[in-house]
Amino acid sequence: MRQVQIVPATPEHAAELLPRVRQADIDEFYAAALMSPEEVIQRSMAASTICFAGLVDGEVIALFGVVPASILTGFGVPWLVATDSMERYQVTFLRHCRPVVRHMLSVYPRLENFIDARNYTAKIWLRWLGFTIDDPIPYGALKLPFHHFELRANHV
Repeated sequence: MRQVQIVPATPEHAAELLPRVRQADIDEFYAAALMSPEEVIQRSMAASTICFAGLVDGEVIALFGVVPASILTGFGVPWLVATDSMERYQVTFLRHCRPVVRHMLSVYPRLENFIDARNYTAKIWLRWLGFTIDDPIPYGALKLPFHHFELRANHV
């Protein structure tokens, strides 16, 4: 049986994950903000109030967390950067993520962000975790189709 750990993310976790970021994530970062995976990871980790690394058998397969949208809104912006190994271990990993998502919702009663419409696997993960995914709209630096997604504390 695989050993799954969800641990507080460190710069060492980011360094291990960086050379193995999924191509779908790289494409999404560029389409949304013309940013590299390194920039996205650094900014996301620095701004997050909740930030974890997902490990399977000691291998970092994902970094994820939530950034406060603003003091006024009280909602959080969840993010995830993964490797191709995430797809191999997705069911095992996602089962361990549900309590983390509940924790995020205890801090931010609404979680929302946008996802590249081409990022098929991540959309499946979001639905499995209970997020609602809207129809695509032009979004980001390249105005490509992205879906707004959301999860509210009272819908879990």
